[in-house]
Formats: sequence, structure tokens, C-alpha cells
Amino acid sequence: MVNLLNSIKALIVCAVTSGMYTLYTTTADFQAQLAREGQEVGKIEALMHYSTLTDVWSRMLYGWLQLFVICLISCYLLMLWLKSPAKIEHSATKI
Repeated sequence: MVNLLNSIKALIVCAVTSGMYTLYTTTADFQAQLAREGQEVGKIEALMHYSTLTDVWSRMLYGWLQLFVICLISCYLLMLWLKSPAKIEHSATKI
């Protein structure tokens, strides 16, 4: 059911999910780049290394908006598809 509270929840869930996925994929890419150069480091170390060399945020946030919009649309479609329990019980009593 789409209402204000569920819309706020969807925005928060989509922002957190998109942000965590973006952070994971970019740090994995940084780690792979350093591995190709011969340095075996962890994801956090790779992020710290690239944060001193380049503008990391522009690289990290490059695909975040597209992912956020896809996630938000899917949340709204799921909310439209699901019915509230009150409506389900009401429609079952009519049968």
C-alpha cells in the first residue's frame, strides 16, 4: 500500500541499499586495480589509497543515481502489488 510512511521507508531503504552496493563495487574495483599493479590490499586500504590520489567521490557516485531510481521504482511497484491486510480480509468476506 502506497502512503506517506511507506514512501519514506522506501526512500530510506533505497538510499541505504544503493549506497552500500555502490561503496562495495567501487572498493572492489579499486582493490582489483591495485592487484593488477601487484599490490595485494584489502578493500578499505584500496579506498584509502585512491582517496589520497584522486577525487574518489566523483568516481564512487557515478552510477549511484541510476541504481537509486531503479531501486525506488521497484519498491513502489512492490507496494502497489501488495495489498494491505485490511483490504485482503475485506475482499475475502465478500466471496
